[in-house]
Amino acid sequence: MKIIKDSLRELKHVVWPTREETKKYFLIILIFIVVFGAYLFIFNNIFSGLIMLLKDIFKS
Repeated sequence: MKIIKDSLRELKHVVWPTREETKKYFLIILIFIVVFGAYLFIFNNIFSGLIMLLKDIFKS
């Protein structure tokens, strides 16, 4: 029980973000994920194409 009481007491000291801060941080993270996903997609396609090209060159 002491652990639960201590945990609840500590939760009273937590400074929770406001709704506006949460929206702002969510938007920042969403933009980061989209940009990073596009980056991975582009470079994955480039490297896959290069590997297929090398495979075709050395196969012959």
